[in-house]
Amino acid sequence: MRIFLGLLAFSFFLIAGCDFDNDWTTAELEEDKPEDEDTTSIQKPPVNQTIDWCEQSNCWDTTVYTCRDSIMIANFTRNENNGWTGGDATYSILLPGDRTLWLFGDSFIGQVNSDRSRSSLRLINNSLMIQDGNEFTTYYGGEASSPAAFAVPEDQSKWYWPASGRADEDTLYLFMHEFGTTGGMWGFFRSGIDLYRLDPYTLEVYKRTRVLNGGGISWGAHIMEDAEFAYIYGVLSNETGKSLFLARADLKFNDPWQFYSQDEWTLNTESASSIFEGVSEQFSVFKHLDKYYLLTQHNIFGNEIYLFTSDSPEGPWGNGKTVYCTPETGGNLFTYNAYAHPHLMINDELLVSYNINSFEFSDLLVSADNYRPYFIRISDWEDD
Repeated sequence: MRIFLGLLAFSFFLIAGCDFDNDWTTAELEEDKPEDEDTTSIQKPPVNQTIDWCEQSNCWDTTVYTCRDSIMIANFTRNENNGWTGGDATYSILLPGDRTLWLFGDSFIGQVNSDRSRSSLRLINNSLMIQDGNEFTTYYGGEASSPAAFAVPEDQSKWYWPASGRADEDTLYLFMHEFGTTGGMWGFFRSGIDLYRLDPYTLEVYKRTRVLNGGGISWGAHIMEDAEFAYIYGVLSNETGKSLFLARADLKFNDPWQFYSQDEWTLNTESASSIFEGVSEQFSVFKHLDKYYLLTQHNIFGNEIYLFTSDSPEGPWGNGKTVYCTPETGGNLFTYNAYAHPHLMINDELLVSYNINSFEFSDLLVSADNYRPYFIRISDWEDD
């Protein structure tokens, strides 16, 4: 029962701490958009063959051009009996050999009928999938007839939901957030953060290191490489909303971490200061040419996906604009935790995923497409 309830509870956790009476973020968007979000088809052809149809709306900025990526959507519309068929989080990491590691939270293995319905809500807390060209391989524990999570904490009464990471030729580094079921606003709480070191080819675990005991900032929620540093982002949720924090370390995470605090770096974790207010629980930061970009979704069950720009990894973040509004949001269905995948960019089109879920568990049985990621590509998104 824990794992069934955890799926929906985690979705609420993603917006925990938001003040519904306040604006979603203190960062300023370039312009407000009209409330009318009706979409209309247009005839502009796609830039490349990965996309076969587009739609535009006055919900998002008129300077960007956004298309649904039907190839990627089809790649994640999966029916195999012993592989991944549904999940959220949808982190990605570039692996050696031009492969991509996909990381998922609560996941379905198999259990999809020919009409895309499901016969049960049997889930595991995390799974991995490696994409090598058009081939996808799922990694999890247990057997196909009785799957288990890929990663399990030492205290097996708890569980992991995945966060971000990075890889080099020798090692895959993954941050795993440990959760328990006693206490917390939603009946569970983050009890620690572990850093996994794995073989980037076999996914054999080399080492597991405890980074943090207890809750607080979700360090490792996103990792960005830049020069000699790995920038480690995390979110702090409380009654005033969600704040973004930043630390950095060497690329192997061996040196003592430095924490960004009011325009300087310090070894004192308690001195870390927020670099952005109103971020979603899952987000992404990446560098393109000489600019840094922060992509985040409206964190109060909103359908807007935003992009901000900075000249440095720590901000300040400005020039905010809406780059997409998810059309699935409505009724029992909601979308959350948009995430950018810049290493899968084609012709400067930015690939972005977002997750869909439902307030009604029965919707997940009706269709496997009610709990899964969808994908879009965005053109003309760069800051001039």
